Amino acid sequence: MRLLAIPSFPRLNTTPLASVRLEEGSVIVEADDEQEQRIQIIMGPYQAMRMTTADCFILPPGTNIIPKTVYEVSESEWISDLKRVLSVTDETATFLNKAHHYLFPLQDDFLEVVAWDITVSSLATPVPRLS
Repeated sequence: MRLLAIPSFPRLNTTPLASVRLEEGSVIVEADDEQEQRIQIIMGPYQAMRMTTADCFILPPGTNIIPKTVYEVSESEWISDLKRVLSVTDETATFLNKAHHYLFPLQDDFLEVVAWDITVSSLATPVPRLS
């Protein structure tokens, strides 16, 4: 497992106020970026997702996360596990060969998604902050 920062991706806010939803085969994340602008991240089609609290999330030794940074996980054990299961249920399926493993540090949680593609866009209407 190696973490590769996605260079063109906006940095997340320290407190991104993220919301995560599943919709039509995609995982959609709305969060604040470093400039407190609301962004929308769409990953799809997705094959798997998991949300883990920071208290229960352990990185392999020697692996570090830079706060506010979205990563792609190369040499993903999770994708390898999914491929093993897929080979049992459909030995001719190859769609996981297109999959990427994305990792989002969302303050108190870590979101991981296995999906084919990722796109990010700005949301026109900022979400008001609570004082």
